[in-house]
Amino acid sequence: MGKIILLNTPIGNLGDVTTRVVEALRSGTTFAVEDTRVFRELLNHLEISVIGKKIFSLHDQSGEGQVERLLEVLESCDLYVASEAGSPIISDPAYPLVLGAYERGLLVESYSGVSAPIMALEVSGLPPIPFQFHGFLPRDSGKRLRFFREVGYGTHIFFEAPTRVEETLGELSLERPAADICVVRELSKKFEQVVRFKGSAWNEVKSSVTFRGEFVVLFYNPESTGQSNGQLRELAEEILSTGANPKLLAKLLAEILDRPTKEIYGELNRQKRDR
Repeated sequence: MGKIILLNTPIGNLGDVTTRVVEALRSGTTFAVEDTRVFRELLNHLEISVIGKKIFSLHDQSGEGQVERLLEVLESCDLYVASEAGSPIISDPAYPLVLGAYERGLLVESYSGVSAPIMALEVSGLPPIPFQFHGFLPRDSGKRLRFFREVGYGTHIFFEAPTRVEETLGELSLERPAADICVVRELSKKFEQVVRFKGSAWNEVKSSVTFRGEFVVLFYNPESTGQSNGQLRELAEEILSTGANPKLLAKLLAEILDRPTKEIYGELNRQKRDR
């Protein structure tokens, strides 16, 4: 039985391809790739011949039938899996194949490389712990607004299409005017752009963003939100009104919300002053 080897390919700058991935591209014979044209261009750039290689397609519209066919391929050989760019798992189509492989008791390996969410986080200047990656947000504006309204504490990362990114950033800024936001465009490419701003300043800075290319958007939410957290806030105010020790209450809430005790203690003191 074969195994799956996940290949992390460059997201823009072809110089980012690792030696280990190049060797796999050269020696491997069977591949499942998101975009066969882009994959062949990568092989051509690396001066690797396609002769003797079997290249299967695997993308979001492939369906269960293609996944099953690729799992059958694994019965006789290793299968190298590559997306159009970056990780074949992060917001790309390899997850069902990996899951199917594990269900059959097969091995899965990853040859690491550049990943757009991590690279964007590194250049964003936003707190790296904790962070969440959300892939592409819903196309529906109402669902996006609800997401921004209810999202929890920490740094949040998502992809957005160039045709929607201006609208989405307007919604994010409306719902989160105090949030620190970073827009990263065309990572590792010639026209890479990083724009950092407060949500409330979006109207002033948006003229500096070129709405073309591939986008990663990041924002930092300093406090937990949502209905349950609103209820916790009301309960905390009620407990404080009885004369409870804010430090002890902050420790308890920090455990529940998975947030730093110091931040919650500051918020409790502000609530106490405002009452």
